[in-house]
This record gives sequence, C-alpha cells and structure tokens, in this order.
Amino acid sequence: MTALRAAIEPEYTDEEIMARVRDGETQLLGTLFERYGERLYRYCWRMNQDRQLSEDLVQEAFCRALRFRSSFRDGHRFEPWIYSILRNLQMDHWRRKKFEGEWDEAMDVPGREETASEALNARQETALLHEAMRRLPPAKRELLIMARFEEMPHERIAEVLGCEAGAARVRLHRALASLRETYQSLLEGKRDA
Repeated sequence: MTALRAAIEPEYTDEEIMARVRDGETQLLGTLFERYGERLYRYCWRMNQDRQLSEDLVQEAFCRALRFRSSFRDGHRFEPWIYSILRNLQMDHWRRKKFEGEWDEAMDVPGREETASEALNARQETALLHEAMRRLPPAKRELLIMARFEEMPHERIAEVLGCEAGAARVRLHRALASLRETYQSLLEGKRDA
C-alpha cells in the first residue's frame, strides 16, 4: 500500500475517495479495490462458480469504474454503484454464455459433529439445495446471494438493483418461494427415483 493510500484510507469515506478519483486522483481507486475487491469477488464467485471469471469480472468492474468515473455522482453511495457495474458485467457474460457452473463445497458451512447417517443426509440436502439454486434464473439467484451470503440489507439490495426497498423485499420473497418450490420438486424427484 502506498503512503498516500495509507494516509487517506482511515479518514475518507468511500464516496469521498471516489469523488477524488472522479476529479483526477485516479491512484486512489486502489484504496477502494482494497476495501471491496475480496467482497466483490465472493459475490461474483457465488454467482458463477468460476474463480478465474470472477477475478476477471471484478478487475473489469474496477477498470470500468475508472473509465466511467465521471458518472459517479455526489450524494450517491459507492458500494451500490460498484456492485451495479459488476452486476451488469455478469449479466453481459450470461447473455454471451449460458450459466453452467456447479456449486463447490466451499459454499458449505461446517456444523456440529454428526453421525455418518446425519452427515450423508445433510450432504444430500445441501447438494439438492445447490442444484435448486443453480436452476434458478440468474436474477433470482443473485437476490438470494446478496441477501443470504453477502448479508446485504434490503435497502442496499434496492440501491444495487435500482428499485425501492419494498420492491427488493418482494423480489427476494419471490426468489425464496421459487427456491423452495424448485427444492421440493428435486426432493420429490429423488424420492420417486
């Protein structure tokens, strides 16, 4: 980290730093990358399950933030702005290539000690849940990832999506209902097999 970034980091908000980047201090974008790069990568990876693609999309998001820095407006928050850029890049990618990613065990959260039978059942249920998530349309999967994995409040999700918080809550509720329905369908198909 450069001395300039180290001096700026604790005393300026993301929005103040981005305003300075917009006004020509482009080297400060690195501070924002340090603050958001890993979080954006995790979000992206959870959407596409491809590490290299996730790294490339995050890097491209910051390149676009630099290229289109003049579009950052005072009074707006940086986080929804950069997530929107990344989201648009991801959607462009999906338009070019249908999502075919697989879920990874890294998505799983370790739990208490289980019996072999419980562990097998839990793995099977987790695999079904991952398959249900994979089958959701990208827009619904994205909402669930923002809310459940990134732990974004409805208001922040609304900012990223460009809608009202109430609309974000409704969309999230519908996404959860779709996930539940898809999961139940997979579970019934498993029982019938």
